[in-house]
Amino acid sequence: MGEKIRYGKVSEKIVRELEEAVGAENVTTAPEDLICYSRDAAIYKHLPDVAVRPLDTAQVSSLLKLANKYRIPVTPRGGGSGLAGAAIPLLGGIMLDMNGMNRILSVSVKDQMALVEAGVVCEFLNNELMKHEFFFPPDPSSDSICTMGGMVNTNAAGNRAVKYGSTRDYTLWLEVVLPSGEIINTGSKTLKSVSGLDLTRLFVGSEGSLGVVTKVCLKIWPMPKHYGTAVFIYDSIASLARAAAKIRSAGIVPEMIEFMDRKTTKLALEYAGVKGMPEGNFMLVDVGGSREHVERALNDIFEICIKEKPQYSEKTMDAHYREKLITARKSALPSLAKLRPSIMLEDCTFPLSKLPEAASKIEDIPRRLGVPGLDLGDFGHIGDGNL
Repeated sequence: MGEKIRYGKVSEKIVRELEEAVGAENVTTAPEDLICYSRDAAIYKHLPDVAVRPLDTAQVSSLLKLANKYRIPVTPRGGGSGLAGAAIPLLGGIMLDMNGMNRILSVSVKDQMALVEAGVVCEFLNNELMKHEFFFPPDPSSDSICTMGGMVNTNAAGNRAVKYGSTRDYTLWLEVVLPSGEIINTGSKTLKSVSGLDLTRLFVGSEGSLGVVTKVCLKIWPMPKHYGTAVFIYDSIASLARAAAKIRSAGIVPEMIEFMDRKTTKLALEYAGVKGMPEGNFMLVDVGGSREHVERALNDIFEICIKEKPQYSEKTMDAHYREKLITARKSALPSLAKLRPSIMLEDCTFPLSKLPEAASKIEDIPRRLGVPGLDLGDFGHIGDGNL
């Protein structure tokens, strides 16, 4: 067994040095501020000793050199939307708030790339890209608050992962500050590069454990010209899972295959103002492309899903109604959070062949545990086996 790592304490002297490095206005030890940094969207919490908001890469480098000198733990933080506690300063120390680095540095439609700082919010980036009829495909439900640095560090995916994959598939180049304060670049600002070790993919998903990501060059994608959306309500969650797996097996590649169980569906549809659907397990299938492709794909999807005997089905190419349906799915977690003062979320992934069995067993957890008052909601990106 190795010796336990001993960390230094944040003293007034260190706070003054931090203020010299990044400016006093970007450093706080006020209790009311530190409480805000003590948790992310998970149920866990721990106070940092000091919170710092750098404005550029040089300041991040100075901060990490100082932390390395005094052996102070550093926890990087983006939007604080994570559900697994990655942004919680479990050892106290320095909370490194990356929201001060929030500039879109360049967008090149010709090169199909965008260069951004780590604190840029996903939705803000996509709003800018929409002006050029492009978008950044990874689409977590927290896109209105999550940052690009956070998405890189957690390899975020989201609703469109079934077609487009995760953030790792769009990260071309990184600027990273190592714990020593050294600034390095990984990857290449080109759509393809196979030279040398792929350090970019090593940093993506590392949750800040290897260094602090300060800038990202991302691959961007042309927006589909048309969208079509199908909704199915099933009485049996196993039937829904079979339908989802059959869509994938048929070679159809939708933008999304999303689901919510009966309890989540009721709450989320109410939240989004969607009316007229019966209670049951909800599946949303979204398709993008030319009008002809969308219409043909929707017909094929209907043919597959009807065989699993849904109690309700509909399809639409109305953009406003589509947004309401997607909003309902994205509101699954906050809708469930209204049931209890605290909520715990776990992500699970399964092979597509195991989805019907897995979904049924998850649904049966409250009965098998026999815990009175346990509320369980099941939802996720069922098209790629993520519940």
